[in-house]
Amino acid sequence: MDIFNKLIARKFRNIAGERYEEIAKRYREFLLLPEEFVLPEIHSILLPVDRFSGEIREELYETLSAYPGASVTVVYISEKRTLSLIEQTLGKEEAEKLRKVKMEFAERLAKEIASRLEAHGLQVEKRYFIGNKSDDVVRMMEEGNFDLLVISRSYGSEVTRTSPISPLVLKIVQHVDRPTIVY
Repeated sequence: MDIFNKLIARKFRNIAGERYEEIAKRYREFLLLPEEFVLPEIHSILLPVDRFSGEIREELYETLSAYPGASVTVVYISEKRTLSLIEQTLGKEEAEKLRKVKMEFAERLAKEIASRLEAHGLQVEKRYFIGNKSDDVVRMMEEGNFDLLVISRSYGSEVTRTSPISPLVLKIVQHVDRPTIVY
C-alpha cells in the first residue's frame, strides 16, 4: 500500500495540500493491494462464442497470449429451446435443417478463432453442442476446472444503447466465481 500512498502524494502534491489524507481515505477502496497486482496462474480458459459474439479484436488475442502454455476451450452452444420452438412450429425436418446449419456455422467460427489463438501460442480445443447457453457455461466453469472465463459482452443477444452488456452475460458473470474477461 506504500506505493499507492507515494503515487497519491506525487499526484496531488501542490494541489490538494492538507486534503491528501481525505483523498487517500476516500479512494483507498479503489486502489489495488500489492498482492492484487500479481496475475493469477491461468492454465485453462473457457471462451464461449455464438453468432452475437462478433469479431474478436487482436488485443484480446494478445492478452490471452500472456498465459503461455494455457489451453483454451472454444465452445459454441446453440440454444436448445430455439430448436424445439422451430420443431413445434415448422416441423422436425425444418428444425433438423436449422440444427445442421447452426452446427456448420459453429464449426467454421470455432475453427477461425482456434487458428488465431494457436498463432498466439495457445493450445486450443473446439466444442459445439446444443444446450442452454447460460447454464452450460456456468456448469462448464464449475466442472471443467477452468481458471478464466473470456466472454463477449454481446454473448446470447445483441447489445443496445440502453443495455451495453447482454443480460445473459450478466447472469453468467454473477454465477461464476473465477476471473472473467468481458470483451
